[in-house]
Amino acid sequence: MNLLDGVKCLGIEVPIFIAGSSGAIVFLTKTTKMTKTQQFLTILAGGLSANYLTPLVGDWLGLEIKVLYGLAFLLGYSGMKSVELILGVIFKKIQK
Repeated sequence: MNLLDGVKCLGIEVPIFIAGSSGAIVFLTKTTKMTKTQQFLTILAGGLSANYLTPLVGDWLGLEIKVLYGLAFLLGYSGMKSVELILGVIFKKIQK
């Protein structure tokens, strides 16, 4: 098993992760008061958020596969805010 197979076993799709991490990097250009650790964790969280949420959001919105990298970038850019919004939608559906 090589490294790429190992990450796939974790459910990580490398192109989606990179698109989300790229969005998080662009987000970092807006803020200046973060430590290097916070910046690293922001990039990691953006990549992971995009990786695991892109298929879910893409399916909900009925998006074609060719636009999922753009969605991944936006989810990485918005990071934890997108997670909060998606959880809010899920909780509203559960409460009905």
